[in-house]
Amino acid sequence: MRLSVACNFDPALIEGLAGYPVYEVYGKVSEDYYGGGRPSFYLPSVDRKVVADTVKLCHSKGIEFNYLLNATCTSNLEFTSEGQRKLRETLDWVSGIGVDSITVANVYFLRVAKKCYPNLKVRISSHRYTDNPRKARFWADAGADCIVISEINIYREMEALQAIRDSVSCDLSLIVNNSCRQDCAIACSHAVSLNHGSQTAHGKRAMPLDYCFVECQRLKLDEPVNIIRANWIRPEDLPIYERMGFDNFKIVERNSPTAVLLDRVKAYARRRYDGNLMDLVQCYAYPYDKFGDRERDAFSLRRMFRYFFRPTDVNFLRFWQVVELGKFQGLLYPRMGENKVFVDNRALDGFMDRWPKGGCQHIDCETCRYCHDLAERAVRIDPAYRQTALAQYDRLLNDLWGGRLWEGYGRTIREIASRGDLGRMALDMAATLWEGVRLSRGEGRIETHGGNGNGNGAARKAAWTAAQRIQTAATGPSTTRRSRSASIRSSGPA
Repeated sequence: MRLSVACNFDPALIEGLAGYPVYEVYGKVSEDYYGGGRPSFYLPSVDRKVVADTVKLCHSKGIEFNYLLNATCTSNLEFTSEGQRKLRETLDWVSGIGVDSITVANVYFLRVAKKCYPNLKVRISSHRYTDNPRKARFWADAGADCIVISEINIYREMEALQAIRDSVSCDLSLIVNNSCRQDCAIACSHAVSLNHGSQTAHGKRAMPLDYCFVECQRLKLDEPVNIIRANWIRPEDLPIYERMGFDNFKIVERNSPTAVLLDRVKAYARRRYDGNLMDLVQCYAYPYDKFGDRERDAFSLRRMFRYFFRPTDVNFLRFWQVVELGKFQGLLYPRMGENKVFVDNRALDGFMDRWPKGGCQHIDCETCRYCHDLAERAVRIDPAYRQTALAQYDRLLNDLWGGRLWEGYGRTIREIASRGDLGRMALDMAATLWEGVRLSRGEGRIETHGGNGNGNGAARKAAWTAAQRIQTAATGPSTTRRSRSASIRSSGPA
């Protein structure tokens, strides 16, 4: 077994990997010209110095470093003079700091690296969806040293996996704890969207709205069978893949706290986990007690305003529901208490017994229903949580589809004011932001007050400031200076 582990650039992670079969970690700067496989708002803030220091630390511990150049959509910029300079300057830097290998999602990047940087091993990203021997041969013949097999559709197609393994001699890697939906129809669109979320080439930071994720998370809550159908590999089932000739296993995600990553490494290294499978495969809702001091910046007020305060690009009063959803779901804030979604890993013992008998590509799930029956037995979702979350998703999606997130501020303010909710909304916003401040300081959770007049003075002051900033920035076509002023006067602090 060889494990490739997501790097959050915490030195404690590298130190903690000692004693486990981890041969490398992988990561990149938070944003750059071409971007990568995750949006910046999702990642820890990392610059080139941090990367170089981490590479040095890894090598001192006998661990390799894989740098991600895994942009899915480059807008053909690599064929411009500026794009060439950026690409070669990045590769010069990566090579110069001693990076061992790079991951690419672009055949041109592969060719350039193999011709001009023979010291770098090159890996093909999972976002190239290699899922049959012909695709694998293409990348191997082009010089790839390793291919990350498609994470969305192939891990239970045992004949196809064996054929891929037999078709090439290069290294092959399987992502063990991905939670994407089986055969996701929008996976390619999602990869492109994620890429633009960390790409600076176009001169403007992308909107921090992971739309495809919103669609898929709603589907998982609505139909929990989607959790079971996802292409994760349980720690207990690794031997099945090892017997087929796979021994390189990749653990995600790069936004995970160090304690969570180490828990995942431990589970897969021991080939067993007793508890909630979501602890291993969920890419959000990390428990508060797993965050160290360094990692609490992920939900700081500074990051919130840097990435989410975009009042001229989107109606921020409508967009605030994204922040509230992120808080409730544990997407932007840590999780307090137990996970509301529980997948009993022990109830899944024997799960893989069905797959040697045949895969899924030729079967309609609604006819088979094997995973449906398992979901009934193994998945438990808190009913109140599920109802609230589905309502939040439905409201957000309807506003996205109907265009309400981009309507003029005047219309929104008049609607909210007509319900008498403007002051309550400002207070709710302030309470959410203030909770982020407290949590990022390590002060524990505070209760939100929902505008009932019981909030503390700091929260009230923050509410007033937030309301002023939002309405000052609001430039919707139907908003007049008089209506904005009247709205603020009617909702000022008590």
